[in-house]
Amino acid sequence: MKKVLVLDHGNGKMKLRSSLHKSTTPSLVAFKKDVGKSFTGDQLQVSEYETEMGQFVWGDDVSAVQAVYPTYGFQNRYKDTMYRTLTKIALATLAQKSYVQPHDEVVVVTGVPSNEVDTSAVTDLQAAFTGRHEVIVDGKPVHVNVVQTIVIPQPVGTVMSRYLDEDGFVAQDRYEDIRVGIIDIGTGTTDLDSINGLRREEHKSIAAGMKDVYQIIADYVNSENPNAKVEYYHIEPYFAEGIYKISERHSVNFEAVKMAAVFEVAEKIKTGIKNAWKTFDRFDEILLTGGGAKLFENAIRLLVEDVVVTADPQQDNAEGMYRYGAFVTMEE
Repeated sequence: MKKVLVLDHGNGKMKLRSSLHKSTTPSLVAFKKDVGKSFTGDQLQVSEYETEMGQFVWGDDVSAVQAVYPTYGFQNRYKDTMYRTLTKIALATLAQKSYVQPHDEVVVVTGVPSNEVDTSAVTDLQAAFTGRHEVIVDGKPVHVNVVQTIVIPQPVGTVMSRYLDEDGFVAQDRYEDIRVGIIDIGTGTTDLDSINGLRREEHKSIAAGMKDVYQIIADYVNSENPNAKVEYYHIEPYFAEGIYKISERHSVNFEAVKMAAVFEVAEKIKTGIKNAWKTFDRFDEILLTGGGAKLFENAIRLLVEDVVVTADPQQDNAEGMYRYGAFVTMEE
């Protein structure tokens, strides 16, 4: 039986899912040489990887490495060397944690924003995944044989996480007949989609997301202490606390600008939603998902009072992709 592995490579987070594993990790990668060695034995929560492109580290603490490489969206993103390197690293990680053997036939399910469906992005992604891969993970070789790559629109993943159960069987057949509006607040964008009877109808994208909040705060921290040299992706680990720690001796409290930053970006998102949808009455259900769902929930409720926040907004697309993969492989 084919094994289903899901990689949802977002601008801010890499979401992984299989029958045995699920995780969310920053979409950042660093060269191993930039980590340095600990004199006390304390280690960052990262793993070491070796590919044909060199030696890298990746994991929950990768943002603690000062020289990191984001895989943020840009033109020809799926052909970019660092994007493909992190894709291969994540694939090997998921395969290892899912006990995939070299002889196993693997089906990868991944997604693209709706505006990239029926474009070269799909074939670029299929080319990045399909085939045989070898990666050294923490000194051990991992071999993955990807025989098929399924690329679906990301909002379809959100609906599939509700329509299907974990085994790929229909759990809520009402989605076969209703129109669903999806507000997906991600790192770089907020995507708006209409799904009617499990078919995509329309798509709009708003150029605002979590990155904008972090960037406002990063600019503030750098203005308070130019030696901080903070990038947007350094802010997230300190966001809840509201204090960016430069060192034991120096820190910047950004609590005063945090809520203002959230409010500013929330207003951009709300304006974009109003301009795109005009009215909400045509939807039977409106879902709020994505990494920014919890942060912006109250603001969105002022616009759509009965919006439904999905069970696990950060992971829902990947969960739906996995359930869809289980459905497809079950049918074969």
